[in-house]
Amino acid sequence: MVAFDYRFDKIFVLKSLGDSDTYADALYDEVIEPCCKKYGLATEPPINILDRGDWNKAIEKILEDEHVHPFVHIECHGDRDKGLELRLGDYIPWNELIDDLRKVNIRSGMNLIVTMATCFSIRTAFNIKMYNQAAPYLISLTSRDEKIKSEITYAMYSIFFDELIKTKNLHSALKRVERERPDLAQYFVLLTVPFLFEKAWQGIPKLYKDGDDAIRQFFHSFPEFQATVIKSDISKEEFEGYRDGFVRDCNADTFNVIYKRCRDEFFMYDTFPENRQRFKLPDRIM
Repeated sequence: MVAFDYRFDKIFVLKSLGDSDTYADALYDEVIEPCCKKYGLATEPPINILDRGDWNKAIEKILEDEHVHPFVHIECHGDRDKGLELRLGDYIPWNELIDDLRKVNIRSGMNLIVTMATCFSIRTAFNIKMYNQAAPYLISLTSRDEKIKSEITYAMYSIFFDELIKTKNLHSALKRVERERPDLAQYFVLLTVPFLFEKAWQGIPKLYKDGDDAIRQFFHSFPEFQATVIKSDISKEEFEGYRDGFVRDCNADTFNVIYKRCRDEFFMYDTFPENRQRFKLPDRIM
């Protein structure tokens, strides 16, 4: 299920809900806090977030904490298009949430684990940039692209955290949920950094073909690309077939140079050399 190592040394709960939404407090009071106390894992009461200012302070608090391998659980409403909906009406757009998580993930050395009791939270995997950017998290457990009831997230995460804190094992926690409540699996998606990179990379040739300015600017910064594609006056139509056509027109060597740089930055190979062993991706894909 997860073919690489992971670690976490403190659980943070970020909460932005109304007074009538009591499941987040129950999850912490009845499961997370007593389990952490029993098994010696650091935690603290949920951080209540009212508006964007509070959100920014919460992220800074995590960044400044002495525990550098945080596990972040988010309890918040979500809007498919607008992002996280905070209690007083502010929104954290999905792309800005990704940027904030990326800051924490960089500090943790690619160890950030995120769980979300939030509608539409799979959108934290949409439009991930893997060029000139590190990954936003190591692992994320999200809802699907739909609304989800608080009763369901509570049922899921009460089992999940009880097992996770006891065993420090994600696979064991997910298998226990599957065993005790097989009906819950349909509502959640497990996302890992290798999956994110693969999906993001697969979309690059299509975006270039479709004229995405950011993608084109990135590729045009490579001398190898300028020599093979720009000076060859390749038309948009010649990029048919997306990936295969893209490789054909810019040549495999250039494609591999660009791939390798994206891989190194996304997995933070240079900053954290141990990640080369944790995530063994090939140097060449063509």
